[in-house]
Amino acid sequence: MRSQRIERPRATPAEFARRGGLLGRMGLLGIAVLVGGCKGEAAVSEETARPVKVAIVEAAPPARTLTYSGVVRPRIESALGFRVSGKIVERSVNVGDRVHVDQPIARLDETDLKLAENSARAAVAAARSRRDVATDNLERAKVLLPKAVISQAAYDTRRNELDAAVAALESAEAQLLQAANAVGYATLKADKAGIVTGVTAEPGQVVNIGQSVIMIADASETEIALAVPEQDAGRLQIGQWAKVTLWAGPRLSIDGRIREIAGQADTASRTYPVRISVAAPPQMRLGMTATVALRIEQETTPMLVPITALTEGASSPAVFVVDQDSKVVRRTSVALGGTSEDGVRIASGLSAGDMVVTAGVQFLRDGMRVRLMDERTRPAGSRS
Repeated sequence: MRSQRIERPRATPAEFARRGGLLGRMGLLGIAVLVGGCKGEAAVSEETARPVKVAIVEAAPPARTLTYSGVVRPRIESALGFRVSGKIVERSVNVGDRVHVDQPIARLDETDLKLAENSARAAVAAARSRRDVATDNLERAKVLLPKAVISQAAYDTRRNELDAAVAALESAEAQLLQAANAVGYATLKADKAGIVTGVTAEPGQVVNIGQSVIMIADASETEIALAVPEQDAGRLQIGQWAKVTLWAGPRLSIDGRIREIAGQADTASRTYPVRISVAAPPQMRLGMTATVALRIEQETTPMLVPITALTEGASSPAVFVVDQDSKVVRRTSVALGGTSEDGVRIASGLSAGDMVVTAGVQFLRDGMRVRLMDERTRPAGSRS
């Protein structure tokens, strides 16, 4: 069989023109796509500059003021009690009363004490009588000894008897003095002028020796008692100046000095008791509330940044610092030095004048380019 060849019709000039136009349009479309792709890459490159807010780091003030609440307390407050035991029959003062030195404030039943005093007085009389007898016996022995009427041993016995009688008399007299003092101790007297701040026993109550009955505060010396956190206690010094303002109206401002800083923190609050000595004006009363301002000098000058500038570093807190020429950020580790109303104190890692990112830090990475949202940056320690 002979193979048959299929003859395709030849294209006419009009068909060649139509095909050429289609290929041309496809080529132009490809070029447009390539050009558009290049423009898209350029747009994407522009968008990688992340917009951020920044602030300029500034140095914190060389000193800061700490403010605490305190209470007006007496410098000396004593618990008074009887030096003998017994039943209270009278109490002549109440809380808030002012007392003067040697003023009677309470009294015990003296019946048994006076009986003991009388017994001691009788014992003294008996001891004195025995001493007189021993004295007479020794005088007679002195006369008889040279005449050999008595022996030397008998004479020595008479002398020893006198010595014992004298010692017994001295002991009896001492016991009488103690008994008389006990009668005097039955009346409790104020040992200094002051204000009664507490009553811990009532008439009819039997108290032991030394048991607290009355609390008296020396009103001539007052001070402010306050509690300071442990992070600030180490920066305080004895004699340091303090400004005390009473809450009671009219508001009174008084200069004071730190008199005492406790050497051990309170086990419950973990704060250190501090006492501020003040010259009390007439308006100041015990128990009033006061505000104490203490000025703390900084050992170093820390930097201030907003708290929003902080982010997590590899092993410590960090901030993003902006290179002001290239607008590239770098993650910088910092050491914190506490907080204040103006921001976070940075102990190390930053310098004054550094530009830090304050908003958008969660979207940044080290080496990223940024675009400043506001070229008029504000100091890091200022408030927006």
